Amino acid sequence: MSWSILEGDCIDVMRTLPAESVDAIITSPPYAMQRKATYGGVPESEYPAWTVAWMTEARRLLKPDGSVVINIRPHVRNGQISDYTLRTRLAVREAGWAEAEELIWDKKGGAPVGHVGRPRRSWESLHWFAKHGRPHCAPKAGGRVGRIGGLQGRTDGSHIHGIQAAVTDGVARVADIVALSTRKNENDTDTNRHPAPYPPALAEWVGKLICPQGGTILDPFSGSASTGVACIRNGWDYIGIEAMPEYAEMSRKRLAHTEAERTRHTA
Repeated sequence: MSWSILEGDCIDVMRTLPAESVDAIITSPPYAMQRKATYGGVPESEYPAWTVAWMTEARRLLKPDGSVVINIRPHVRNGQISDYTLRTRLAVREAGWAEAEELIWDKKGGAPVGHVGRPRRSWESLHWFAKHGRPHCAPKAGGRVGRIGGLQGRTDGSHIHGIQAAVTDGVARVADIVALSTRKNENDTDTNRHPAPYPPALAEWVGKLICPQGGTILDPFSGSASTGVACIRNGWDYIGIEAMPEYAEMSRKRLAHTEAERTRHTA
């Protein structure tokens, strides 16, 4: 298991990496103009083309069955949902990507954010794109162990005969919704000062779904390196790209701390 934080523009840095060297990409890119003070922001009108540009490099880096999961959600603007994420999804598909699934992150216990004239926002989308319609997927890797019920029977036209419950021990596939708190882990308080972190458990959940054991995960917008924390804890190699030197250095300290903790617990 290895990790690195590379500084610079994500496209420029990705161009220096070897082709087909990454199993999965898990990332939360800057939302259009909503992190302007931190990253300068990408105008909504330019966001689809900007996403297609960095994902063009992502395609080159991914192995044949690799895929990308992007955490993003639009904001309410002038009384209606902004359409830049919708236009981005369509642009990415038009660029040749297969949209494998839309997954949902239920931000359990999250702050009451969002437009004050609407219900509080308590979830975000995880858009899953792949080179083709059959990417690597292990839907039971993070599944629940226990008693699993199902139905068995014989079909005959529009009727189903002989239905009976089949209850067995095993592992169920994960659902397409994951409920995870946004609260920081107590071990991260000194090493995670990023304004928009997401929990490492989210990256872990996604990683188990789309990355094989011992594989390599890239995050082109590393931020607080939550994806990197998940990689260290699960034995994946990690490459993080961060444009801001302050957050790159913060991430290195956080990952070194996580690695030391993992070594201490496994010694």
